[in-house]
Formats: sequence, C-alpha cells, structure tokens
Amino acid sequence: MGKIKEFCKKHREVLLYLVFGGLTTLVGWVVYFAILWSWRAAFDLASDDTGSKLYLIGYTVAQVVQWIAAVLFAFFTNRKWVFTDADRSVPMVRQLATFSAGRLATFFVDYVVTYFGALGLTLAFPALVHATLFGMTMNLCDIIAKVVAAVIVIICNYIFSKLLVFKNKKSDG
Repeated sequence: MGKIKEFCKKHREVLLYLVFGGLTTLVGWVVYFAILWSWRAAFDLASDDTGSKLYLIGYTVAQVVQWIAAVLFAFFTNRKWVFTDADRSVPMVRQLATFSAGRLATFFVDYVVTYFGALGLTLAFPALVHATLFGMTMNLCDIIAKVVAAVIVIICNYIFSKLLVFKNKKSDG
C-alpha cells in the first residue's frame, strides 16, 4: 500500500490530468455524439453517409460545440485541481487565452483525424457502418476515429498545458 501511495504522490499531476482529461473527453463526446446523432436523425442521413456536404456541416457543428464545452471544462478543472503548482500571478484571462490557443491547435488535429479516420474506416470496413449499439444503429467508424483522435489530443494538450499555460513559479535563487 505504501508503494501505491508513494507512486500516486510522485505522479499526482499526471494522474489527475488523466482523470480530468478523461472527464473532459467524456464531456466532449457526450456533446459531440448528441449533436452528430441528432443531426443525422434530423436530416435522415444514412449511417454510411460520411461524405456529403450535409454530413460535413453537422460534423463541423458537433466538433465546434464539443470543443467549446471541453475547453471550458478542462481549463477550470486543470487550473483548480491538476496544475496546483502553477504560477498564480499570471492573470486567469491570459492563461485562458493561451490554453484556448493550444486547444485550438489540437482541435484541428482532432477534426482532421476524426473526419478522415471515419471516412477511411467507413470505406475500409463497411461492416462497421450499420452496427447496433444500445438499440441504435450507428457507424462505429465514427466512434473508433474519435477514440484515436482523443488519445493523440490528450497527449498534446498535456504537453502544451505543462510547458506554456500552467508553468510553475520560477524559484528564487
């Protein structure tokens, strides 16, 4: 038990980042899939319709709204509970602007990886297109692409947050 406690204390920041990164991802996914699936239903788009302009519009709306929700959730949880050793003399507005700029960069990574991943997987594995999950027919390629993008984005966001947004106070000496 002592080794686990020691490990957790030593890696507290990374472990909390992973917890809140996971929660941020969950918040983003709930928003993203709620909008995307609602869009598909509202416009009667087929599960394999990932190449149409109407799908691209719905996909873009889902990505943007998801990004805003996730960035706000992540900023405040990271600032309060993860990067507790960060220099608090930096104005919150400045931190939020820097944080948002970094998240905007990884938004484009998420956007491209998810879109082209879903498109490529749909073409390569058509059997995944009409999968039934929780009584709903959906394109599992959308989900797989989103998971791959999330892993890449979480790693990039941690590095950016640690090095540029929530830098530790400079020690006197």
